[in-house]
Amino acid sequence: MKENKIIKEVWQYFILILGGLLVGISVGLVLLPVKLSTGGFGGIATILYYLLGLPASIGLVLLNIPVFIITWKVLGFRYSLKSLVGMIACSLGILWGEELGVLTNELMLAALYGGAISGVGIALTYRVGGSTGGTDLIAKLLQVKIPHMNLGELLLIVDGIIIAMLALTFSSIEIALYSAVAVFIMTKILDLILLGASYAKAVFVITNKGDEISEFLHSTINRTTTKIKATGTYTNTEKDILLCVVNKKEIPKLKEGILSIDNKAFTIVTTVTEAMGEGFSKEI
Repeated sequence: MKENKIIKEVWQYFILILGGLLVGISVGLVLLPVKLSTGGFGGIATILYYLLGLPASIGLVLLNIPVFIITWKVLGFRYSLKSLVGMIACSLGILWGEELGVLTNELMLAALYGGAISGVGIALTYRVGGSTGGTDLIAKLLQVKIPHMNLGELLLIVDGIIIAMLALTFSSIEIALYSAVAVFIMTKILDLILLGASYAKAVFVITNKGDEISEFLHSTINRTTTKIKATGTYTNTEKDILLCVVNKKEIPKLKEGILSIDNKAFTIVTTVTEAMGEGFSKEI
């Protein structure tokens, strides 16, 4: 049992370092040479690099010091340690990326590649309970106060402010626009990895034939339903509300079946990003 715990811990730090290196490489190899950024302290480090000649890897470390102190107090030593490891890996990744040269001078390609690589790197660090420092930590701290917002949304807000600073510094709206593309790609990749590529669908059916539709869902789609008795306020007649969660590929068959049983049924289909329990895995 103890050996398994040690192996798991070592594996987590391996993933953490890999994620940090990917984020750093995206900066040093792709974004920094063309003055783009996905925001964060990497964006501020880019500004300091071009204005003061301060290496981005060093600037990143200096900017992170006060944030780590706050994180240590708010989120604890364990998370802070993992974030420190991730930040050091990110700084080394920047150095490594700069040594490799410039991947592309085309701004759109740089935005796409840089955003995608950063998104994968940040997601890997989050999956093992760490970060690469900077606005990753700020977003994590904000999520403690605003738990209903996901990390991708919080990063988008914080990084948007820093991108605006980048545009003002270089007096270029083009840099801001392409950096915004990089941030958009990064957050989409981040949410894709953290939330999963697939989505379930929650289906609400308001009908007079609740038993027949429930039987169809049980026998044909193999999904159970929850039936709620309700009264229509306009007609003052009693109806059934059926709640069922299905995979998105099952929606066409479900719609066809409901219409064949009750063509007057009122059906609402909405997206569910997470469903746990019988018939569904933790990641849909």
